[in-house]
Amino acid sequence: MQHCRAEATRLIEVPAEKLWPTIARMTGMEEWYPGLISRSVVDASGDQPTRFCVMRDGGELQERILVRDAGTRTFIYAIDRHPLPAADVVGTIRIDPVDQGSHVTWDAQFSAEPEAAAQLVEMISGMYRAGLESLASHHKT
Repeated sequence: MQHCRAEATRLIEVPAEKLWPTIARMTGMEEWYPGLISRSVVDASGDQPTRFCVMRDGGELQERILVRDAGTRTFIYAIDRHPLPAADVVGTIRIDPVDQGSHVTWDAQFSAEPEAAAQLVEMISGMYRAGLESLASHHKT
């Protein structure tokens, strides 16, 4: 297995304190990223919240929310069940304030077989770029 990192960044002309609640609330991805997610449900009853997402193509994601840090505006989650040929997937969304609004970074670290690694990195990076575009559009309305 090969260690991989996929990443997308974007400047969004919205203050960080307005973007953060969209990410921090855990549910509602279908509202700000409807191109990928059709439904999400959060179970916050235990020590570690879990999120179940149904993707537009019918795929399912089961995630554990590891960190929601309002001070650093960092959201970290592990994807325990997904349709991709990757293992040990941990994603991070971080929102940093800048003069023009917010600099948002969305990345994932994971392991994959060497023959699939480059394609997975590009695919996931593309999903994250589209997600950041969708997040920006969601906040323009």
